[in-house]
Amino acid sequence: MTHLTSRAYYKARILLVPLGPSGAALVSSMFDAGLREVLIAAPASHPDGVLVRAVDEPETHFATETVSDLAASTDMMVFLGSRLEEIPDDFVENMATAGRNQGTLLAGVLVGLGGWSSEPGSTSMRVLRRELDMLVTVRKTDLARDFIEVLKGGTREAIPGKLFQHPITGA
Repeated sequence: MTHLTSRAYYKARILLVPLGPSGAALVSSMFDAGLREVLIAAPASHPDGVLVRAVDEPETHFATETVSDLAASTDMMVFLGSRLEEIPDDFVENMATAGRNQGTLLAGVLVGLGGWSSEPGSTSMRVLRRELDMLVTVRKTDLARDFIEVLKGGTREAIPGKLFQHPITGA
């Protein structure tokens, strides 16, 4: 019998798509908690364009790409938010269509979800369920960050096979 003591390393290229102001606040909190090596997308003025930046770049340092080019260079799009009524449904549909055409996995992470009772929130939930391959709800931002780290393939400091155990300095 063969025992695997470690797993092959693979780092997925993750594109975070904040869903409105609550999504942008979640990205900021996740960055403060250590999330790195992901790209952030935001709607551009042109429907075929998207603004993109690395999570560790200033919020004013966006470059513009076409939605299809960005989807082609991404392994997974993760739509992130907490208030359903803030979700830009047209942007979600546009990004999801481009991702699906490129074979990109489409995920949604909703943190402390609110806005179910409003008509815009209800409509946005239908859009997310229709467009995404998976939709996860969690109660806290740190759980969402850990989930994204797992999707990405773990942190650089993580011990192979034990994603949430980090080396202890001086041990």
